[in-house]
Amino acid sequence: MAGSKLNGRVRASTILEVVISMVVIVIVFGIAMMIVTNVTRLSQSGKKLRAEALLKTAIDSAGSTKTITLDEFRLEQEVKPYQQNNALLDVHLTAYDQNQQKVAELEKIIPNP
Repeated sequence: MAGSKLNGRVRASTILEVVISMVVIVIVFGIAMMIVTNVTRLSQSGKKLRAEALLKTAIDSAGSTKTITLDEFRLEQEVKPYQQNNALLDVHLTAYDQNQQKVAELEKIIPNP
């Protein structure tokens, strides 16, 4: 045992004690890294869910191409006739985050008003 006195002398730690303490530290560090990875992954999932919800509410059949900024997302909308059919519109929405990375995409076919 480290730090115990034997006849006025201090005993040093054995190699076994040092190895065991290093193993414990590595295990704790590994658990901490798994927790950080899961929190980061869940944060990205939450961002994607928010973007998808915004896309569903932002569908607009007016105009051909436009860009909207909502919350922390930039939404790009493209509207065109669906397969040369004027009664239907193909609406394609894409959400980008602040780093200009694509977060979510939605394509929907709606009736032409």
